[in-house]
Amino acid sequence: MLIKTLEKQLALHKSLLSLARAKKDAIKENKMDELNRIIRDEQKHVSAVSILEKQRASQSEGTVTEEIPNLLKEEQEQAAYLRDELLGVLLELKEANDLNAALLDQSLQFVHLQLDLLAPPDAGNYAPDGDQNEPSSRPVFDSKA
Repeated sequence: MLIKTLEKQLALHKSLLSLARAKKDAIKENKMDELNRIIRDEQKHVSAVSILEKQRASQSEGTVTEEIPNLLKEEQEQAAYLRDELLGVLLELKEANDLNAALLDQSLQFVHLQLDLLAPPDAGNYAPDGDQNEPSSRPVFDSKA
């Protein structure tokens, strides 16, 4: 049972990795609809991974590494291989997610820069004769435009 669960988890994580790579392309090409679709798919995958992990935990006493010695010899080798493969995919997934987070942060900084360039400079709170100016109640952008 442990081997089947590990195989399913490995398949789901490989699928998550391909989604993370697709997300990187969507971010780079500024395809927001595609990015939203990928995020929804990722949420489904994460939910499935969580369910599998709960099933695995309910069927065993400890971690995968602790359970491997309790298996038959040939099952031990296969479970160890699947565990190592899963760890490798998880590492790649973490790196891809870190890259995507950096790309999103960079995009957000660019948007803030663009907004700062569009906003009028703040003249301060005082008029030329030293009296306080009343703050403008008009919005910076015309929402009807």
